[in-house]
Amino acid sequence: MTDATPSPHSLSGRLLAALWTLRLLATSEGSPPEPEQFLAKKRPATVVDRELSALGSHLLRARRRGGERWKAAVTVHRELPDLLPADGVSRDTMSPPEQQAFSSGYAEGLDHYRDKFGELLH
Repeated sequence: MTDATPSPHSLSGRLLAALWTLRLLATSEGSPPEPEQFLAKKRPATVVDRELSALGSHLLRARRRGGERWKAAVTVHRELPDLLPADGVSRDTMSPPEQQAFSSGYAEGLDHYRDKFGELLH
């Protein structure tokens, strides 16, 4: 991932990508939203909180699946603290530049995990 000092909205997007990766490693169900979906007036906390609330469940499911899925889930889980914005995930509606930062961070995160874990995410 390329930003040296990513904005809080970019970090929040990356966090969402990591949480979706954990979901896919645990369940192989659903598909992550497309980055363009975040180029709208949304509140980052609304979409991130939904995935954060399922984090424990996803980790337990990945653990039961075991093997490479579990190893990948542990790797992603260990990255989560670095993806949390210092002031938390914004609860305010995003402006157009914030939408772009969130969407770009999310897309970059998804690409990173797809490159890293490939077939495990299907």
